Amino acid sequence: MQTVPSRPQFLGIGAQKAGTTWLWAQLQRHPNVWMPPRKEVHYFDRNFPTPNYLGEPRLLRRIFGRETHHRAWREMMQADFRQSWKAKDLKALRWYSRFYFGALDDDWYRALFPKDEHLMCGEITPAYSILAEEDVAHIARLLPELKIILLLRNPIDRAWSQIRFDWTRGARADITNLEEIKAFIDSPKQSLRSSYLRMLEIWGRHFPPERFLVGFYDDITTQPAHLLERVTQFLGLESAPATPQDLGRKVHASREAPMPPEIRAYLIEKYAPDLRLLEERFGAPVSEWLASAQAAK
Repeated sequence: MQTVPSRPQFLGIGAQKAGTTWLWAQLQRHPNVWMPPRKEVHYFDRNFPTPNYLGEPRLLRRIFGRETHHRAWREMMQADFRQSWKAKDLKALRWYSRFYFGALDDDWYRALFPKDEHLMCGEITPAYSILAEEDVAHIARLLPELKIILLLRNPIDRAWSQIRFDWTRGARADITNLEEIKAFIDSPKQSLRSSYLRMLEIWGRHFPPERFLVGFYDDITTQPAHLLERVTQFLGLESAPATPQDLGRKVHASREAPMPPEIRAYLIEKYAPDLRLLEERFGAPVSEWLASAQAAK
């Protein structure tokens, strides 16, 4: 009897604001792909660098606790159940019941994915790209056959996109305070989000090159069908038809705001050394990122 491989079979690990929601939407449409109704599961980063909404292993504490991550768990649980109930989506309701009221251990995590051998199962959580070495090692031990997808975006544009996203959702009231923006850019968590060399080094130590796909945000705007074809081939899937409207649809678009020249210059100085090293590894489109940075000086 054929053995069903460990689930999930692939992870999308980021980078943040580099097209992972677009990828999630495309793969959801594929008839042979299964992903959770919630895009970002956040299991492996639940205590890194601070507890997220899955950071509390005890159910009663999740229900009655007063810490920030307890409240976040309750808010997300209520929103997900409310949305699934309004949509009369019984499959999602059953999945969320397991997700929110389970034991939050490795067996629980693997049980979130169906065992149907005809389905390729995965999830996309951009925060996994900034995990520490021991967390990535844990993933490799738990899922030794796992395939990894990492989308990269010009780190200068990625950082500004994150700032605009926070502004759009109300987490950032002022987008004109340059010193505050610089402090945000240099904060440890955000620095990690654009530290692509660190991501590639840590994940590359635990997964061989043949199980690692690096794609680029630029392709979503210029040749989305080609990028999606690369992903499906990497996952061992046949291509699924997608309309130009589906491929070109923006997801979670942020409010527009021009990047201040002082911030652009600050980001160029911060990321130019990494871009030169990335260019040696990937060539285009990193060469275009560098050219754009040099033209802006």
